[in-house]
Amino acid sequence: MPNAKPAEEAAEDSELKMQLPLIEALKKDLYHCSDCNYCVDAVWEERGIDHVCPTMQHHTRVTSYSGRGYITAARAWREGAALDLAALGERVFTCTTCGNCETVCPIGLRPTHVARALRGELWAQDAVPTSARTLHTRMLEDGNPNGVPRGARMAWAEDLAATTHGNAAVMYLPGCAAATAQAAEARAVHALLSAAGYQVQTLGEQDSCCGAPLYELGLEEEANFMQAALRSKLKGALPIIASGLECMQQWTRHGAAPISFAAWLLNALKSKQLRLIPRTESTHRVQVLDSCQSRNDADPGGAVREILALLQIECSAPQSAARYVVCCGAGGGMPTMQPEAAARMASARTHAVEVAATAMVGADSRCVAHLKRSNASTLPIFSLAEFVHQAFRAP
Repeated sequence: MPNAKPAEEAAEDSELKMQLPLIEALKKDLYHCSDCNYCVDAVWEERGIDHVCPTMQHHTRVTSYSGRGYITAARAWREGAALDLAALGERVFTCTTCGNCETVCPIGLRPTHVARALRGELWAQDAVPTSARTLHTRMLEDGNPNGVPRGARMAWAEDLAATTHGNAAVMYLPGCAAATAQAAEARAVHALLSAAGYQVQTLGEQDSCCGAPLYELGLEEEANFMQAALRSKLKGALPIIASGLECMQQWTRHGAAPISFAAWLLNALKSKQLRLIPRTESTHRVQVLDSCQSRNDADPGGAVREILALLQIECSAPQSAARYVVCCGAGGGMPTMQPEAAARMASARTHAVEVAATAMVGADSRCVAHLKRSNASTLPIFSLAEFVHQAFRAP
């Protein structure tokens, strides 16, 4: 029976597809890793790479917590190895899902995708850590990962009347970070849009999460449901301005990204739609807070630098290393699931600031909120909108 063995292998392969469909979809990534260790601890000064994985750098040096470790574990699970799922869960849920391991991989593998697939499979096996369940429950009950009750989501806009002047209207979606942890940013965005002559609208009490935090947790179906629910509330053809870069990523996955605030501000300044003058004679030297989310976004950190240049503000952080920036610990659910490690990651980002800088400014509201919460630096930290609104005014 020469065909017996292939038939048995085919049946086994089919069974694995049914049992581990998320891992099976990434099979090509599992069998091409060359164990080069780029995703573990790469340092390459000429390319601006100074370490890669924040988990390896600030949580543990054990390789099974790295991109290479996730690929190895997924391959072993697919092949039927008996794994300690509790230990595996502790590892894959200690990942910021920043994607830096994918950025540096010389052969284009996707270890971050593998880590999210492992998370999804662990949810299916009911084998996720308690901290992940806590975050999931928070998302379902509060509609955001920051523990702010649903009814308080729009507290940032309570005393802001909808602007009625101007000939054009825009819809502003602050996202969870700006709405629930960075109220000053949401208010600053509203003020700058109004100063440019827009009628600024929001969804009010109907505003909700786009699903990005659940996607990072490996709960893609639930994330898609949240995304669809938010999209269903956006009626009409108003341009949409959004704050959160993780929100931009979630929208892009569904084929219709809004305009990021940084992209809008850059265009408004270039076109003279918005004119700004300094509020004081103070001289600023800004350290740009590059976000790992901006690597795949249509609005990378270069837009922030260009905006600051138009406003004649000196930047102390070069663009060259932004592509490989190490995560500050805000992503992947880390602040809830591994708060101590997330705080160390934040501290590392703020301690790397040049002494001459007078402020740190970033376009990612989630990163800014996390660094402020961690209280890791005496240097003032602002979102882009906050900084511009505080330092400049519209004549």
